[in-house]
Amino acid sequence: MEARAFTDTRARLREAADALVNESIDGVTTSELGADIIEIRLAVDRLEAECLRRLHRFHVDRGAQSDGGGTTVSWLRRSCGMTAKAAAYRVHLARTLGEMPAMLDSARAGRASFTNVAMVGHLAGAVGVEQVQGFEDILLPAAEALDPGRMRRATEATRLRIDPDGVLADANHDHVQRWLDCDQTYGGVFILHGQFDAEAGAILKTAIDALSHGLSSGEQRMSSQRRADALVEMAATQLRCGDHRDVHGQRPHLTLTVSADALRTDARIADARTRATLRHQTWSTDAGSDDTLRVVAIAQPAELGAVGPIHPEIARRIACDAVRTVVMVAPTRDDSSWMFGTPAVPLSVGRATRTIPSSIRTALVLRDQGCRFPGCDRPPAWTDGHHIIHWADGGPTALENLVSLCRSHHRRVHEEGWRIHIADDGIAVVEPPP
Repeated sequence: MEARAFTDTRARLREAADALVNESIDGVTTSELGADIIEIRLAVDRLEAECLRRLHRFHVDRGAQSDGGGTTVSWLRRSCGMTAKAAAYRVHLARTLGEMPAMLDSARAGRASFTNVAMVGHLAGAVGVEQVQGFEDILLPAAEALDPGRMRRATEATRLRIDPDGVLADANHDHVQRWLDCDQTYGGVFILHGQFDAEAGAILKTAIDALSHGLSSGEQRMSSQRRADALVEMAATQLRCGDHRDVHGQRPHLTLTVSADALRTDARIADARTRATLRHQTWSTDAGSDDTLRVVAIAQPAELGAVGPIHPEIARRIACDAVRTVVMVAPTRDDSSWMFGTPAVPLSVGRATRTIPSSIRTALVLRDQGCRFPGCDRPPAWTDGHHIIHWADGGPTALENLVSLCRSHHRRVHEEGWRIHIADDGIAVVEPPP
């Protein structure tokens, strides 16, 4: 009887698909077509989630071995006409989301999009299902309420909370994998190919967008052509040592938003010691009810414009030498409220000031004459001022607490754990990571 029911279900599914694809759309208005597309995509998402539920059971019960042998991936390729990449992707999601039935049920019911639920599956694959299950109370409503862009921020922030060392390792790996080729064809045309880590890509895109966003009267260039011209203009400007034009009254720049606590070393050490213990908050859902709502608090991480959440050590490096604006905001009821778009309420905004004033910068350039990392010959224009004891930890912005480092060696000190200081004889001394 059970086999008969499953057969009937498959038959009804085929009949519904046949009815849909055989339906004529001649004369259908675009408004009706749009409504159809929304419903079709919702159905596809629900079916994808249901497919994962069944694939998880199929994989656990070794269904591929009883149906001709091989792995589940090879069975999907053979039986469902999938590529190896598509099959491996679904097996990966089935293995992670199959252990989180509430998350999968939400997608099966159409409450959460498959895209959002898949992000949670990828997070579980990166840090472990058990770790993510501890945050499911907040990730589940987030998956049901957020658009994919904000959901990506939520999952990235959750991973920062669970596995900050892994996030930093991935950032370092992405940096190592950077490359750029500039090849000239026989006809003289140059072709650029490359890959950048998130921060470097955001810097490049911000600069290109600043030079290519404007449309003058009679503009006929495509956006891709404007970006190409902007890149050339950037290079020419750098050769001339000129300034970029302002955008909205400011020089083109990246925006780093970070709390004072996230920048302090002592706060990060305290969090590292306690991150194995999930911090829960409870409050009554109704004044006359004993029911309570349990929320796993995920504090808002440092965020880099056009990138999203970043590791605190990356934020500390960027903040070493930057224009700083202190904004006091009203406290929120829940550390996780930012995930759901709860806006910060500014109480006061200070003036924009450089973390290293121009007078001290001049002295630093005169003393260091470029990057002080042993063996580096980068000129002063290519360096940042590094606070040996970070200003967020109370370090003074004084010459004895500063050293010039190029971007590459500044990364080594912050992201890779190197240490540098100026000895009494004026020699820069570096220590490798412990």
